Amino acid sequence: MAQNWYVIYHATSIGAGLTADQLASVLTGWAGSGHGALAQRLASAMRTAITAGVIVDGARLPAERALAEALAVSRSTVTTALDALRADDLVRSRQGSGSTVRGVQRTVASSRIAEHFAEWPGIDLAAGNPPDPSHWPPLSIDVADLIAEGGGPGVAPLGLPALRAALAARHSAAGLRTDAEQIHVTAGAHQALALVIGSCVGPGDAVAVEETSYPGVFDIIEARRARALPLPTDRGGILPGPLVRALAQHRPPVLYIQAGPHNPTGRVPATGRLRALAEVLDARDTVVVEDGALADLTFGGRVRDDLAGLCRRAVVVSLGSFSKVAWGGLRLGWLRGPPPLVEATMHLRLANDLGASVPAQLLGLRLLPHLDDMAERRRATLSERVQRAAQTFAADFPSWSLVPPGGGSVLWAASPLADTGPLVQLAGRHGVHVAPGAVARASRVPDPHVRICVDRPWELVEIGLQRLWLAFRELERGPGSVFG
Repeated sequence: MAQNWYVIYHATSIGAGLTADQLASVLTGWAGSGHGALAQRLASAMRTAITAGVIVDGARLPAERALAEALAVSRSTVTTALDALRADDLVRSRQGSGSTVRGVQRTVASSRIAEHFAEWPGIDLAAGNPPDPSHWPPLSIDVADLIAEGGGPGVAPLGLPALRAALAARHSAAGLRTDAEQIHVTAGAHQALALVIGSCVGPGDAVAVEETSYPGVFDIIEARRARALPLPTDRGGILPGPLVRALAQHRPPVLYIQAGPHNPTGRVPATGRLRALAEVLDARDTVVVEDGALADLTFGGRVRDDLAGLCRRAVVVSLGSFSKVAWGGLRLGWLRGPPPLVEATMHLRLANDLGASVPAQLLGLRLLPHLDDMAERRRATLSERVQRAAQTFAADFPSWSLVPPGGGSVLWAASPLADTGPLVQLAGRHGVHVAPGAVARASRVPDPHVRICVDRPWELVEIGLQRLWLAFRELERGPGSVFG
């Protein structure tokens, strides 16, 4: 299969037309995946191939009749699928000239998160995000649900009462007694993080973070005109000694730490280390923001002895999200904290928006009873995908090093380069988008790592790694390569 994707990419990249058999080979398995009618599934599979850059801008598609024969479907199914792609402006057709792919138009990134989510040419292995919601259980909402549970006029800045109560019950069942007034439903954990930092941090303040951390936290800190205070770590997480000194010297109002598989390194916090950190934090006044967006994707099961349960005096705000288990497009998360802080985050939010979408919250409410089962299935899928990608990486990149992650969907691969920025740019020209290590470092200091998300169909991951290898080989052999 990988060879088919490789051939298709290079054939279409020079403007050649696709044969019906070539396109059918790229779409293998499309009929048995996803939801909806056959035409919807075909459109979805073709949309994935186009937006991933496997079928590139300008490629000429085979005639509808020939494609229908190759796929063993009716011509009307193909026509309906292409109509959907035409509506998305991914395919353009002219009478007498056939149909041509119109690739996604690319934008220039202006922040770290924008670099992850910007529309780059080729296969996207940068952003960690479930590729679609096809793993959801069957569920629906209707107008009656909106009326019965939609909170009257539909504006509830802290979230629907029913969802807040359900999330509070979820925390309580995990051993952390929680009331609904401690919950603020947000548009994802990223917004929750921004609201807490915005409520606690002013210009010039320090925010303590791990020296390598979630890129979005640096965007948030910079937007507040605050400064990041990097803390040294090892495989167990933040080192207690340097933390003591940093808290005493700089008195940061907020410490940001991740509760589950670390983004981007994939390490899982050690329980013994968390206990030591809790002792340090209980003796200080710093607000701890514990990000659990990835916690349920720990391959060995979630570490339940998190700081929110271990700290006895320190204020710990817990962040949660539906994005990594369910789907990023749901844009639904939450924060759990003391009611006065929750109220402060609400007032800050009201300066920008009036609350999360009610339909999204109702979907979240329907998903919540299934979330643990969904997480279990996601862990199994990601564990297999990560292991397979790591084996492929080890075989194809022998001069690199890779520590297998303890959860999540990311490979944090160390190259022999002093800085992977030039490699990422070159990889983009080869048709794959990965993230340089520098975006996960305070001040964007040069870093030898590459962040690779493998939460994609395996064919995309495999050909994406091939393209990264081609870029690395070209950089390695060309003039001006810088090795550390």
